[in-house]
Amino acid sequence: MARKGTEPIRCALCSAKDVVEPRGDERYCRDCWDKKIAVEDIVAREFTLKRYIRAQSAEKYLVYHATQKRPVGMIMVIDDGFDLFLTVLLYPTFTWEDPAYHLEKDPEQRTFHEILVDVIAADIIEPWGGGKWHLEVFRSTAPEPEDWNGEM
Repeated sequence: MARKGTEPIRCALCSAKDVVEPRGDERYCRDCWDKKIAVEDIVAREFTLKRYIRAQSAEKYLVYHATQKRPVGMIMVIDDGFDLFLTVLLYPTFTWEDPAYHLEKDPEQRTFHEILVDVIAADIIEPWGGGKWHLEVFRSTAPEPEDWNGEM
């Protein structure tokens, strides 16, 4: 009688249950996955996208974070009738590369700029109708817009 060559893979967070999420790249049990998604949702709600300019086929948003009074970024959206083109400008006044949250034993650490992409997808891309979209991300070199002088 043949023996199984591998044991079931256990959850990365609790090490107690078999993995089932995310589908296709299973690393978490359902309970831990729900916990991780809930934490990411809380972190995402700290970002606010405020529409600054609106036109028929374009919009400009300012990105705010709950920890700062001034904007931490800017998003330009252009719809050419077929695709959606998004340009994100991240200001250096915010720590974009820092981990957005910490879960004990979590092998996947997501940063604030990765969470911002989720917010953009939910708050901008979906209301524009979804479909095909293109995203460019730039980082400014000066902390304040008045100091940029066109330099990125």
